[in-house]
Amino acid sequence: MVVKIINYNWLSTSLLVFLLVIVGSVNSQQITLTLEESIDTAMKNSLIVRTAEEKVKSAEQKVNEARSAMMPSASITGSYTYLGKTDTSSFSSLLGGGMGSFGAPAKIEGNGFGAMTGLPFTIKIPKDNYNVGLAVKQPLFTWGKIFNAYKQSKLALEAEKQGLESAKQQVIFDTTKAFYGVLLADQLVKVTEMAVEQVQAHVKVAQDLVNAGMATDFDLLRAKVQLANIRSQLIKMQNMSKLAKDGFKNTIGLSLDADINLKGEITYRPLEVDLDSLIKTAMDRRPELKQLEIQEQIGEKIVSLAKAGNKPNLAFVYNYTYKSNADTIKDVFSQDKYKWNNSWNLTFALSLPIFDGFATRSRVNQAKSAVNQIKIGKEQLINGIILDVRSSFMSFQEAKELLKVQDETVQQAEESLRIANLRYKNGMITGVELMDAELAFTQAQTNYSNALNDYVIAIAKLEKATASKLDQRFGGK
Repeated sequence: MVVKIINYNWLSTSLLVFLLVIVGSVNSQQITLTLEESIDTAMKNSLIVRTAEEKVKSAEQKVNEARSAMMPSASITGSYTYLGKTDTSSFSSLLGGGMGSFGAPAKIEGNGFGAMTGLPFTIKIPKDNYNVGLAVKQPLFTWGKIFNAYKQSKLALEAEKQGLESAKQQVIFDTTKAFYGVLLADQLVKVTEMAVEQVQAHVKVAQDLVNAGMATDFDLLRAKVQLANIRSQLIKMQNMSKLAKDGFKNTIGLSLDADINLKGEITYRPLEVDLDSLIKTAMDRRPELKQLEIQEQIGEKIVSLAKAGNKPNLAFVYNYTYKSNADTIKDVFSQDKYKWNNSWNLTFALSLPIFDGFATRSRVNQAKSAVNQIKIGKEQLINGIILDVRSSFMSFQEAKELLKVQDETVQQAEESLRIANLRYKNGMITGVELMDAELAFTQAQTNYSNALNDYVIAIAKLEKATASKLDQRFGGK
């Protein structure tokens, strides 16, 4: 019996451990992302993009709302009126008519022909009055107010779409920069690890030389100090890599606890660009400029709407009404006791403003001023775009030249280090001279990695500044 209990406890513990391992493996599942997948993830999670998308949806509904103003509107009305106190009136001629107070239909009691023959008759005002009506209204002519409002809403929708495009381009650039920032940090970690291995080999050679009596303890000590320094640098680079990954995860909207692995590398991409062509492309494609141009058109529509403020309007109105004076609600639907009285009318309503205290003129001037402000803002934006393109172009040219120089420097430093290692092993140079060669090679590799990253980011800046994808021949896509 005791054995069974022990086995049972062991089995429960094993199952618990197994479940914890399974849960842990699920939680720690690594996410592998390419640049394109990172951009897609950022698009889905970006609050800026989601806000811009909601603005587009709102603008679409405003278009529907503006369109509805051109359609007829219909409404059904119903009312019940109970007259708490009514009078019964007697007449002996046609005087007095056949309608009671409050417009309620009157019941004639007594001689039914009394009202026509002059004989006495009595009119009783009913207490219960039921009314049901249908009203249809259709604007016929509004001096362009409804149509201009509809066009304005359509333009506003296009402006919001350009705002969405601008938000997407910003997300693409931010994601690209963060993505390559992680790759750069990882590359610098690898460079530093290679430097650690090189210095470790240096320490081993120095130890061998000391043992062979070909070097002093001072050379060995200097090599060990250099190894400690480069290891400290490696720790900093590893921490920088962790921070770069956290920044990347925050940029694309992932949890900071997510385990990610980026699939890609920083590679050289040859590109020849022309400043004038870049500026022309930016003028044609920048969504911010398109958005301002659309807003200028919206402003013109607002001016037209303001001008129509004191213009005539014509509308068609149709009304159809049923009335009943049944005593109870059930009698309303009884054709035997009471009949509904129906009436209808058609109205063509013309409104012609004569004087509005110059309010229309003031609104027109306000709208024109708003358009002028948009034009000034567009001019400022154009200057800003040109400056942005020029700055991005100069950064690209600088990064391109620096990358070329750093590539040559790495080759020279690598050859210098190879020669220095051979000479040090043969006792032809001191450890200090070898350390200088090692540091020069490590610095050259670091500078090259930074220059290559700057070059890639400079291209990304150019693409954002021109709102286009640049190929090797500079053709906007």
